[in-house]
Amino acid sequence: MNSQGNPSRLRFGCFELNLQTGELRKQGIKVKLGQHAFKILLLLVEQPGGLRTREELRQRLWGANTFVNFEQSLNKAIHQLRQALRDPASNPHYIETVVGRGYRFIYFEQESGKFIRMPRRRLHSIAVLPFTTDPANREMELLSKGIVERLIDTISRIPGIRILAYSTVQHDCEKNLDPRTAGQNLLVRLVVAGEMTRPNDHLLLHVELIDAYDGTQLWGIRFKETYADVFADPERLTDRICDQLLPILAGIVSGRGWQRQRPGNVA
Repeated sequence: MNSQGNPSRLRFGCFELNLQTGELRKQGIKVKLGQHAFKILLLLVEQPGGLRTREELRQRLWGANTFVNFEQSLNKAIHQLRQALRDPASNPHYIETVVGRGYRFIYFEQESGKFIRMPRRRLHSIAVLPFTTDPANREMELLSKGIVERLIDTISRIPGIRILAYSTVQHDCEKNLDPRTAGQNLLVRLVVAGEMTRPNDHLLLHVELIDAYDGTQLWGIRFKETYADVFADPERLTDRICDQLLPILAGIVSGRGWQRQRPGNVA
């Protein structure tokens, strides 16, 4: 768990938990969280990977002499906590439900005695980052957005892949982050990143697939096209990217692994 020298502040992903003020913040913005939900989060992060039973939570939150509808109150607090963390029970990144027993905080793995900021269960999760372009060129920004959205739509059809929507990536990821950090903040294992430039009448596009766990490049390719042709038919270039990328992703999902490839050049 990362406290960065301050034990009163615990950081996980894009969240910061302030133990002194009782606040949860996401990228500096305060997240609304009820008293019971906050206490549950505190109990869970105290023991990463450890099970907190429902009976233990009842004793710690309400005590033996408090008469409430415990089941309803606990379920409500857990639901509120999941909403605050945007952490669905069906595909959790932070809080795992152990059916019939309780809950555990699953965000951290331990390596060489140090906690690293990587959620466990996300091998087949992926985000396509907005391609880097000249911010002053609005036309290229729109072209890039169209290519990325079509990539997301196509990748989403692969069974077993959880891919973030374009709007989610824009909302939850700061601009100009390196792909590895972006992947960690977005809670995905794989990141597709690209850089698009326009020298004269040509368009150069470099696309790569990165493992956010260790920052390694799993695949990459370069395209050099006539800008007017791409602008007139961006779907054609997107389909060529997918022809190269989708078999690699399908291999990862199926457990066959992938062949590491050097960035190629496509005329």
